[in-house]
Amino acid sequence: MRNLLSPLLLASLVAITALTGCASYKPIPENYAGPIATVSDSGMAEDGSKAQIFALTDIDGHSIQDSFRATRQASYGQGATIRLKVTERQIPAQAMKVKLRGSHATGAPIHEMASRAMGTFFEVEGVVDFAPQADKRYRVVGTLAKADSAVWIEDEATHQAVTAKVLAQK
Repeated sequence: MRNLLSPLLLASLVAITALTGCASYKPIPENYAGPIATVSDSGMAEDGSKAQIFALTDIDGHSIQDSFRATRQASYGQGATIRLKVTERQIPAQAMKVKLRGSHATGAPIHEMASRAMGTFFEVEGVVDFAPQADKRYRVVGTLAKADSAVWIEDEATHQAVTAKVLAQK
């Protein structure tokens, strides 16, 4: 029994560590009473196995839950099928540096490799300044194309850009 218990205990500890290691930074700290804004990612399916995602992935150097992670989790075990899940989160209404990412996402790694080989997989990522206003809603948007890939945040009501555009390096 002792030999069986040790591998089982080790496997349990590895699983717990893996799950807690994936925990994301929470942008709104406990007991926060200040002003907040809301930011949603965006995306669209190109077909049943490939999608475009535009997401806020990091706030002031801290990784947060985003649509890339949510989509990857929702698509796990689905073969080549991708299940797009768009994330929304509340953030403090204060100046910050945010990392934005726009990229294709696929249901299977082999599909990503094939898309890259064919020159049809595009991505862009970078850090910009963002100063959200209290009680406003924002959306991460962008374009993915061979000639022009970009990602930025816009005001959801006016569709006006509120951050600089991150452009793909050519």
